[in-house]
Amino acid sequence: MRGYKKRPLAIALIALGFLLVPMVGAAGLFLQAEGAWPLMKPLLTSRYFLQEWILSWSAAVAVYVVSKASFAYFLLLSGYVLTTRFMHLATHPTLETPLSLGITTFWFAVVIYFLLSELKTPYLNPRLRWWTRPRRVSLSCAATLFYQGAKIPATVLNLSEGGVFLKLNEPVAQGQPFPQRLGEEFQLEMVLTPSKSSKRNLAMLGLRGQLVWKAASASLYRYGMGIRFLAISGQEKRLLRDYLRDEG
Repeated sequence: MRGYKKRPLAIALIALGFLLVPMVGAAGLFLQAEGAWPLMKPLLTSRYFLQEWILSWSAAVAVYVVSKASFAYFLLLSGYVLTTRFMHLATHPTLETPLSLGITTFWFAVVIYFLLSELKTPYLNPRLRWWTRPRRVSLSCAATLFYQGAKIPATVLNLSEGGVFLKLNEPVAQGQPFPQRLGEEFQLEMVLTPSKSSKRNLAMLGLRGQLVWKAASASLYRYGMGIRFLAISGQEKRLLRDYLRDEG
């Protein structure tokens, strides 16, 4: 599997939602004006509607950029928008429409989701942006994680110079502890098994790893996790590069 960059689907959907917010507002104006353009034009070109457009689209950009600065901007922007909307709802409840209430609910739900979910991790820690990956190759070889005094067997599913994606061999069923918090570090040993067409010999590689992604418990890759290599030496890099070249 070749290297790629692909943000989580949630980020794309949230950004798309903010891009569509002004269009939803325009649809509300269309319904209120019953499609009459002379009535809609002054509303669409008003300072209020243009401000709504700018705020929503800047929120979309902030979400999609994925940086500490954009995350801080998004939170500050959301605080301003939600405070304004809640005050308007409290003082002029009769002027609110189902569409405007829907927009407020969407914005509020996104903020809560960011604050309570692990999705905020890549915004606050660039090292844990698991979707930015170098070239990878698919394979199947044995590995062992050393975690809290336990040896946890696993199977490597794909490998790159910077990290590995592997699947633990049902650690819960064996009653073993295993890494679950993003950012946790542990020792990892892998047996690099060459393909039948390769002239390379079997090699053992021991590295320090950091958990940067984990699969949902209900997904096909249950107990799957993305691991970033830490403090990898020049010799280990060459071994990995040669192995990836031969197996890719």
